[in-house]
Amino acid sequence: MREFVDWLTKKGAEDGKTLVELAQMVALMSLLEGRKDEEVDAVRLSTLHAAKGLEYPHVFLVGVEEEILPHRECLEGDRLEEERRLMYVGITRAQRSLTLTWCKRRKRGQEWLPCEPSRFLAELDDGDAREAPAPLAPADAKAAGKRRLADLKAMLGG
Repeated sequence: MREFVDWLTKKGAEDGKTLVELAQMVALMSLLEGRKDEEVDAVRLSTLHAAKGLEYPHVFLVGVEEEILPHRECLEGDRLEEERRLMYVGITRAQRSLTLTWCKRRKRGQEWLPCEPSRFLAELDDGDAREAPAPLAPADAKAAGKRRLADLKAMLGG
């Protein structure tokens, strides 16, 4: 990963682009390349910027938290409005289902920090919203995982 980031940094210096701009360009190129196989059953990762104009059956917006969406550097004025528009872009990409997730706490370095849901969530019409069930205890999660694996093996085997 470091080798890739080092290459992107060098390429950015040569082309006069930031690391973020290069990452967005790579994501967009990958996304457009993947569109050749429209019927492929796969998970596609995208930035909100690269998703403009595209639609997907199921969309997951992950990290819908203060300081992520909206980004901590965009909390005032026009920049906040641009972040709100990006959230709208993400929401409107979904054709059948939309899942928004956020953390109660996030690890940065060696420290666990509390997180707040994005202010944009309070602005949504929650008529169709459902809160996810509480996470399973570790033993229950392990048992559920084993059941899912057995079901998958059965499905693939027969």
